[in-house]
Amino acid sequence: MRTRTTRRSKVAAALVALAAVAATQLAVDAAAPQDGQKGSGGRAVAHRAGGRVVTASKAPDGRIYRVADAAIEPTLGITKEGAIFYTAAASVTGVDVLRSTDDGGTWENTSPRLPTGDKSHPITLDPYIYVAEATGRIFNIDLTVACSNLSFSDDDGETWTSNPLACGRPVNDHQTLFSGPPAISPTVTYPEVVDYCWNDFGAGSSCSKSLDGGITWVSTGSPAFSGVAAGGEETGADVCGGFHGHGVVGPDGTVYLPKEYCGQPWIGISKDEGATWTRVQVANNTTERLGSDTSVAVDAKGNLYYTYESADQRLWLVTSKDGGEHWTNPKMVGSPGVEEVIYPTIDVGDPGKIAIAYMGTEESPFAKCDPDCTNDDYAGVRWNGYITMTTNALAKDPLFYSGTVNAKNDPLYIGRCDFSNRCDPILDFIDVEIAPDGTPWGAFVDPCGEACKASG
Repeated sequence: MRTRTTRRSKVAAALVALAAVAATQLAVDAAAPQDGQKGSGGRAVAHRAGGRVVTASKAPDGRIYRVADAAIEPTLGITKEGAIFYTAAASVTGVDVLRSTDDGGTWENTSPRLPTGDKSHPITLDPYIYVAEATGRIFNIDLTVACSNLSFSDDDGETWTSNPLACGRPVNDHQTLFSGPPAISPTVTYPEVVDYCWNDFGAGSSCSKSLDGGITWVSTGSPAFSGVAAGGEETGADVCGGFHGHGVVGPDGTVYLPKEYCGQPWIGISKDEGATWTRVQVANNTTERLGSDTSVAVDAKGNLYYTYESADQRLWLVTSKDGGEHWTNPKMVGSPGVEEVIYPTIDVGDPGKIAIAYMGTEESPFAKCDPDCTNDDYAGVRWNGYITMTTNALAKDPLFYSGTVNAKNDPLYIGRCDFSNRCDPILDFIDVEIAPDGTPWGAFVDPCGEACKASG
């Protein structure tokens, strides 16, 4: 979820995913499926909204590349030159920044370090990496109980500047960092406003901003979400809770923060860098009832793309051409045959060219056991990593391509995978990013490894 400037108009011809020990790619070629290699996910399915399968002369082909590192809550960013940066938590004290300069073929550790050689970020409760498209600056931020450790690099991770006091507010969770053009403030030494938002454990979602590229931080003002009841009226407390998704900034400096709220998909909109917010409900077919993330992306023309899972566990998409004031009717855009999804996350390249990464299963018992589903109901249920993409998301009836990033006989997860257990150990989110050449890459977690393959 990134601020978008003008991209090359090349059609996104590759679908990519990064698993906990794997990165995967979907590309139009004839590569034979091989576990852990190009072609491992197989050909994607061409379809319209609602799962209507159509015939296509060409379809992307899933690819997977292992990054050989443990992972919880992975994120990634891609530079203009195509270098891929990836981070995820292996444990509270185990977190690395990895870099690939050969399209996922090999990975090297480029973690921020002190002059002593020790890591600048010795702990993480939430890892996060972000590459600012306009400037190429790489931001690596790790949440701690009292604050956040932030490092940034302007030379592809060769050297880092570290700031151990990039605080939003002590004791916060589920942070997101992003940047974009200023709306009301002059910046200093860095051309963009850097935004940092977090969840206040039941008290809402708040943000801070930096006008000097991440060195100093100030509160933006009122919380993005502090108490919006189901009918839209303001209250004094966060009456519904729910995690926000990752934020984005439009070409005019407008800040957008998505959130599942009171069982519905909402978005917070600020035209003054977070000083004040307007909150809009984007659809009314309800989100996943236990607090799923929602996700938003914005293109260079200011068009918005918002994805979420509904109460029936399917993947939905809405779009807006007027800055979030009005939204299209929801479209069910999940891969045909997928009966349940989790972790939807979206990115956009050129206008209309989007990619959505998510976990999904074709074996869901949900329709039969809801609302009393148990772990036993999900015993043996296999989950795959999916990416759905289209080059004309703003059209009336877009053509989508959806495919798995892993071979289906080697699932990423087996069992119950929802927000009752955070798909332990995946926890809160995965990620997706479209590279400058139009290639979508995603970050997934594969906690099963050989055990899931053997159970195939």
